[in-house]
Amino acid sequence: MAMLSEIFVPLHRIIPFSNVEGQGNRTSIFLQGCKLNCLYCHNPETIPRYSKDAQSGSLQYLYEQVMEAVPFIRGVTISGGEPTIHYQQIIPLFEALKKEGLTCYLDSSGFFNYEVIKPLIAVTDKFLFDLKGDGMGLQSLCLDRKNHQGIVPENLFPDKHHIRPENLQRNLYNLSKLLPEGKIEEVRLVFINQFFDAKSLIHKAASLLQTYPDVLLKIIRVHTKGARDADGLEKFVPSIEETDELSAYAKKCGIQRVTTIY
Repeated sequence: MAMLSEIFVPLHRIIPFSNVEGQGNRTSIFLQGCKLNCLYCHNPETIPRYSKDAQSGSLQYLYEQVMEAVPFIRGVTISGGEPTIHYQQIIPLFEALKKEGLTCYLDSSGFFNYEVIKPLIAVTDKFLFDLKGDGMGLQSLCLDRKNHQGIVPENLFPDKHHIRPENLQRNLYNLSKLLPEGKIEEVRLVFINQFFDAKSLIHKAASLLQTYPDVLLKIIRVHTKGARDADGLEKFVPSIEETDELSAYAKKCGIQRVTTIY
């Protein structure tokens, strides 16, 4: 088996102490690369798989950075980009950190191949899991990799659909698989108008979440800060009243823990 010093990942940055990436104070590690291309992404510089701003970091280096924060942290959260695209490299890091009594989290878009990353899931304590949306509007909102500039298109629902239907269902499918395994700490929905029917999505999610009262649903009102086309996104930002209404609807659907972020 390769040693930690022999395995490398594209590292964007490390935050030694964070209290917004899962329960407790945690070290957050941001890796480079994401398969999605969300128009509202607030750190779009992490989307390309390779970047001149990212450095190649060994797992040994990451391990040492995390251990420097002990005993002031409860664990580590790997974010991105999308961390699951580096699933093979993350496994030995998580195995080493768990031996030190640290919890290991993944901050994920939810668009991964469940069967492929099963070995990573096995050593992951919790997921911070995104619901990206529902239906063909996702092609424009999150799945158009050719839109490098992140420009909001005039036609939100293009005539030609390049996304396979099974990929559109992958988000909710993965959630349905992880919940019974006790792997979900929170589910997050960035609420944006017109690209998808948020109430319909909440209703589908509620059929899964209402059985797991400890899982938190975060409804996050989309903001334009950091987005590549902030002006283009502005007209899709829901009002506070619309956001509160969606939160109330989630509770009505049987989701017990709901919080709203404006």
